[in-house]
Amino acid sequence: MKRILALAWLNALQLLRNPAELVGVIGLPLALTLLFGSAFSGQGDQPLTVLVVDEDGSDYAGQVDSLIDAEPSFETSAVARSEAERLISDGDAGVAVIVPEGFGEGVERGDARIEVLRDPASEAAFAVISVVQGVAMRMSGSASVATAVTDLVPPGAVDFADVYERTDALWEPEPPVTAEGQVVVASEVRGDSVLADGATLSSIGFTIWFVLFMTFGSAGGILEEREQGTLRRLLVAPMSRGTIIAGKVAGVLLAAVAQVLILVTVGDLMFGVPWGRDPLAVAMVLGAYVLAGTGLAVLVTALVRTRDQLGGLSPLVSTGLAMLGGCLWPIEVLSPFMQTIARLTPTGWAVIGLTDVVARNQGVASALLPTAVLLGFAAVSLGIGVKMLRFE
Repeated sequence: MKRILALAWLNALQLLRNPAELVGVIGLPLALTLLFGSAFSGQGDQPLTVLVVDEDGSDYAGQVDSLIDAEPSFETSAVARSEAERLISDGDAGVAVIVPEGFGEGVERGDARIEVLRDPASEAAFAVISVVQGVAMRMSGSASVATAVTDLVPPGAVDFADVYERTDALWEPEPPVTAEGQVVVASEVRGDSVLADGATLSSIGFTIWFVLFMTFGSAGGILEEREQGTLRRLLVAPMSRGTIIAGKVAGVLLAAVAQVLILVTVGDLMFGVPWGRDPLAVAMVLGAYVLAGTGLAVLVTALVRTRDQLGGLSPLVSTGLAMLGGCLWPIEVLSPFMQTIARLTPTGWAVIGLTDVVARNQGVASALLPTAVLLGFAAVSLGIGVKMLRFE
C-alpha cells in the first residue's frame, strides 16, 4: 500500500511540475465552473422588457399594460408599432404586445383581441404569451359578467364600464380561484427542504459531465509514460506489475478527486449552488462516481495505443454518456426506452443519485442504490482496464 501511495504521490508531483497538466487538472475545472456559474447565476434577476404598443388609448388598453408590468419578471416599455417591428427584426427585442385601435370598444362588444409579435428565436416570448393569455382571460371574465348584467336590466340602468370595474376588482388582491403547487418529496426528507432551481439541476449535470471528461485527460498521462518508455523502466524496480498499475490508477483517482472538490467548492462559495443538507450522501455518490469514471478512463486508455487516439475518443465517450445519462436534459423527458438506457450508464446513476440528495434533499438511504451501482461500474471497468493495460 505504501508503494502504491508513493507512486500516486509521485504522479501528483509530476503533475505539479508540468504546467500543461496542471492547467488540465486544476485550471480547466475552475474555468468551466466560472464560465457556467456566471452563465447560470443571476438568471431571472433582470426583468424581461416587454414592448407594449397602445394604439387604442382606452382604460382597457391601459389595463393590459399595467397587468403585464405587474408581473415581477417583466417590465413594459411603450413604443410605436413601427419601432417594435424594427427592434424585433433586428434582434434587439424578443416580444411586443400590440393593443390595436378599437380594443376598448371590442371589450364592450365581446370581440376584442390582443396581438403578440415575437422573434421566432426568443424562448422568453412563450412566457410573455402565457401571461398575455392570462390577462385576456381575466378581462374576458370581467367583460362577460358586465355584458350579462347589462343584458338583464333595462337599457341605461347600469353602465358597462362600472360593472366591469367592480367585477375586475374581485381579482385583487387574489383572484377568486387560485392554483397552488406543492413539492412532493420522500418521507426521508428532513428539516428545511432545498428547492433546487434550474441552475442547481444544471450544475449537477455539468459537474458529472466535466468530471468524466477531465478524468480522461488525467488518464492520458499513463499513455504518455508508455510512449516515453517510463512504464517499461518501472518494471525493473522492486515492485510488482500490479503495484505499478495500482499506483498509476490511484494518481488518476487523486486528480479526479481534486477536480470534483474544485467544481463543488467554487460552485458553492462563488455561485451559491446548494449541494443538499447531507454532505455524507453527496460524498457517497460523488466518490463512487469518481471511481466509476476513473475505471472507465483506465479502460478506454487500455483500448488505445497513443494519447492522440485517446484525445479523439474521450470527447465522444464523455459527451455521449453525458447525453445518454441525462446530464444535458432531464431523464424524465426521454422515452421509456431511453430512460432504460440512461440507467445502464454511470452518468445516469450519478444524475439520479445527486438529484435525490441535492434537489430532493434526501439522505444516505437514497444514496445507497446509486452508490452501489456506481461501485459496480467501477469494479467491472477497473478490473477489465487494469487487465488489458499494456506497458509497451
